[in-house]
Amino acid sequence: MLVTLTILKFAPGDRYRAFANMGRWLMKPFDVAGLGFQKMMGTGKNFGFIPDFSQYVFLGVWTGEAAANAFFSSAAWQPFLPKNPLGISTVYLRPFKSHGLWDGVNPFTPDKALPPPDPAAPVAVLTRANIRPGALLDFYRNIPQARQRIAEQGDNLLLAMGVGEKPLVQQCTISIWKNAALVDQFAYRQSGHREIVKKTRDRQWYSEELFARFAVLRMEGF
Repeated sequence: MLVTLTILKFAPGDRYRAFANMGRWLMKPFDVAGLGFQKMMGTGKNFGFIPDFSQYVFLGVWTGEAAANAFFSSAAWQPFLPKNPLGISTVYLRPFKSHGLWDGVNPFTPDKALPPPDPAAPVAVLTRANIRPGALLDFYRNIPQARQRIAEQGDNLLLAMGVGEKPLVQQCTISIWKNAALVDQFAYRQSGHREIVKKTRDRQWYSEELFARFAVLRMEGF
């Protein structure tokens, strides 16, 4: 299994087309060989709920790299790209830990036959959740604290962004860390983040959630 995360950045004059393409994908997702799970997602400004219409993210789960490469060079993908080729960057990932559900399935089942990742290598983390309508106010009240915890990580992070499928209620965070130890330090030992994680359980913010970690195979266009 190969997971790709492609970030598409659009100039002001190209943003209407990008927004329209998001709608086209929602009505008709890509139908290509080797693509098992896919999401086209918008992004939020500074991890918040205000949309950033200059940036979109496509996530694909593939049978292998050949299938991904064939799609990214296909005619079906070209209309979704920014006019400026410098606005395209892709991360190639291999899942090694995943639990929870996304639309009722876990799309990132690790291959247990593969060796564990190098603990000194970069690690990508994805969290995704459906937020219960009754918990929206409480959830977004805690966003500034979560944003501050991320901002404090500085050079520990290679990438951090908030994305989502539907405004407000379906949210996802994607981060890439320099190594696994930094992820564990942030997730399990850093004050502030621990408290937010506890709130998600105690206050039952989510109706569905997923947490996954990935080995970073390579990053292109960054």
